[in-house]
Amino acid sequence: MSALLGFLDKDPATNYFVVFDDLKRFARDTVFHLKLRRELDARGAKVGCPNFTFEETPEGQFIETIIAAQGELERKQNQRQVIQKHKARLEKGYWAFVAPPAYRMMKDSIHGQILKRFEPEASILKEALEGFATGRFENQIDVQKFLQSKKFRNLKTVTLDSVKKLLTRSVYAGYVEYEEWKVGRRIGHHEPIIDSITFQEIQDKLNGKVKILSRKDNNIEFPLRGFVLCYQCLKPMTASWTTGRNGKHPYYHCKTKDCVMRGKTIKRKDLEEEFEAILRSIKPKEKTLNLTKEILLDVWNKRIIGVDDIRKSHENALDEVRAKMRMFLDRIGKTENEAMIKTYEKEIEKLTNEELVLENQVKVIRGRSVDFGTALDRTFTFLKNPYLYWKKDDLASKHLVLKLVFTDRIVYERGKGFGTAKLALPLRVFELNQLDNSSLVVSLYHLLELISKINSKNSSRAERVVT
Repeated sequence: MSALLGFLDKDPATNYFVVFDDLKRFARDTVFHLKLRRELDARGAKVGCPNFTFEETPEGQFIETIIAAQGELERKQNQRQVIQKHKARLEKGYWAFVAPPAYRMMKDSIHGQILKRFEPEASILKEALEGFATGRFENQIDVQKFLQSKKFRNLKTVTLDSVKKLLTRSVYAGYVEYEEWKVGRRIGHHEPIIDSITFQEIQDKLNGKVKILSRKDNNIEFPLRGFVLCYQCLKPMTASWTTGRNGKHPYYHCKTKDCVMRGKTIKRKDLEEEFEAILRSIKPKEKTLNLTKEILLDVWNKRIIGVDDIRKSHENALDEVRAKMRMFLDRIGKTENEAMIKTYEKEIEKLTNEELVLENQVKVIRGRSVDFGTALDRTFTFLKNPYLYWKKDDLASKHLVLKLVFTDRIVYERGKGFGTAKLALPLRVFELNQLDNSSLVVSLYHLLELISKINSKNSSRAERVVT
């Protein structure tokens, strides 16, 4: 309508005749109908309709208003019916809208229209969501870059706003809810992409309950930036490209004010090749590796008993929540105070959400087995040859090497190379020729903790609950 009025305003000298195919399509409601009629009259435009005759008499205006009001009533009634049907589907645990990304609405012989995972979008999104929960992706920008690199939904760009929606939609954890229609969260009939624990971890991270460590100098071109220390001032070196006669060249250099090495560059190729030589020199003995594995598996098998304790703890918490729900339901039946009834209903809704989360946590622990051996093999593959991981193209693998191989940053002196590197606990254990059993057990217990953390990012949620 704005375009129509704009067209009329461009040629005010001409008296136009505007035709509508049906009076019900003239306006969405009665108030707007009357306002539009005044706007057209003010511009000298006449209106016509095949199934209605516009009359400027009091009777004609009355009938026109009645028909406009009838059209508004029909639209609102239709809208109410649609909402009622959609709400009923939601309350039964079925998604009632357009399928969200990574899903498609498919016909099912039992459930009717139901959400189904759509590949490869579902697998890509699962990796993105779990990566954000575990810390593989430190922030939403990292998630955005990952989705774009995978050409998620064949989009040229993935906006940060869409990333935020993906991270906060409970439908991906198997839930159905719609606050606008007062439909509380409930377990849906569709297959989830992530489990409820992962979803809760994502929300905690978004709400600031989990500390996020991020670096501004993350760059695959300079993986050692911020890790290598200047020999003179013992401050982290930076890195950058410099432009010369033959193009751009990568260098590491100290940026500390008043340091004698400030501005003196070190070729990236020289520094990183020397660093890689350190990694290639790390070769634990096979005998030590086998002994370490045996001890770790023995310790782990003893600790796995704790899974049952965790399960019982969740089940006890679930019983408490259900007891509180029964208490509030009993109170609602004994009071006639509307304010108190609404308060009790809100508490029951909160407890229902808690019940859903706890039920899923118990289900996860009961339904998944802990394959620590697989995680252990994966970790030892890394520890046997960290250089192979360093040569991978992704920055996350390089950061993992720095974190697991070294206990601290390493010093580099221009012209002489690296100083003595302090290896992390696992590699120090492997390099020792003799250790009494008690010392070995204590040292390897800490290695066990490390492997458990790695396992939490690569294996099931049940394993991470145990640790």
